[in-house]
Amino acid sequence: MDEFFAIFNPDWWLNENNSALEIADATLFLLLLIPVAYILIYAIASLTKYHNPYPTAKRQHRFLVLFSVLRNGKQVIESVNLFLDTQQYPRDKYDIVVAATQLSEEDLQTLLQMPVTIVVPDKDDCTKTYAIQQVMERYSPKEYDAIVLFNSDNRVVPNALELLNNAYYSGCDAIQAHRMAENLDNPLAVLSAATEEFNNRLFRKAHTKLGFSSALIGSSMMFDFEMFHRIAPRLKGDDLTTAIEIELLRENTYTEYMEEIICYCKKTEDPSQYSRRRQRWIGIQIRNTWKAFWQFPLAFLQGKWDLCEKLLQWLMPSRFMLVIYIIVCTIVITYLDWTLSPKWYMLAAVLFIAFLMALPEGEINKRLRKSLWSIPGALLKSLFSRGKESKS
Repeated sequence: MDEFFAIFNPDWWLNENNSALEIADATLFLLLLIPVAYILIYAIASLTKYHNPYPTAKRQHRFLVLFSVLRNGKQVIESVNLFLDTQQYPRDKYDIVVAATQLSEEDLQTLLQMPVTIVVPDKDDCTKTYAIQQVMERYSPKEYDAIVLFNSDNRVVPNALELLNNAYYSGCDAIQAHRMAENLDNPLAVLSAATEEFNNRLFRKAHTKLGFSSALIGSSMMFDFEMFHRIAPRLKGDDLTTAIEIELLRENTYTEYMEEIICYCKKTEDPSQYSRRRQRWIGIQIRNTWKAFWQFPLAFLQGKWDLCEKLLQWLMPSRFMLVIYIIVCTIVITYLDWTLSPKWYMLAAVLFIAFLMALPEGEINKRLRKSLWSIPGALLKSLFSRGKESKS
């Protein structure tokens, strides 16, 4: 135990008797201790109960509700119809617009008969970011009070606009709702659902509990209309979430998380599609890491602590890679010098406890435990299927 605390003493690093293995071991441990401590802090914060702090608003604001859809017209038609049939907010206080890309003539004709505005981007093969920018160009900054962004498969609770209106009236200019998986009948869908709930607890609920902005998730989001109209032309890249987060944090705009506004979405059950999404996510993580590396010093000097926290998060390894790094280091250090290994086992235990704290509750947790054994097989199947596709 004394050796463990010794590495936190500057004099230890100046000791010439330390071997190269001891210095390398201590360096790796401290580097991996940072993300573990980060996860542990937010895992503890995620255990607190959520309470909606926003009273009933004295005014009903006007919302523009935007559904983005790519190819799957049947899906957005169902979502829009459900939204129109179930929302408890006055119908004259919101309008619906659909950013439709690559839809069939039949689906477009169906949408034209519905009480919605259809915006077809001038590019067939465009990103979600570009489609939303095309929509915003058709409206003036003060035409609505706020805008709500949904994906084509999103199905939100009936009081969503009412709760968003209360928060907006109280001064919230950016809000992330609680997106949750609708389908839990496949191991990959369960894995995606559990990951999303894990992120909801750590990077949304816990962040706001500690005074930081909630992480965005790409849909089920509300923004002040004039503010979003201003930042929309500056959004770049195919990752809408990152683009909006950076612009909001640069402007010191706080993002609230509202846990009771549940928005259901469908998770992929196709191994190859899951693999493609993971590869896309890894690419986004690599780009974000480089962005954070260059932008963190300036954000720190400017005192933009919310932005600094987000950039620090991007600099850290993903949870999956963090587990891999710790396991590999533990095995290697145990083999080379077992006397140095106890702190690695402690670090692994702390990370495991933090994960247990942040595990989702309810049905997702039950399904996750049952599906854990089948998930590795499904992932291997996706890898082999991609290998066959590349050969053919």
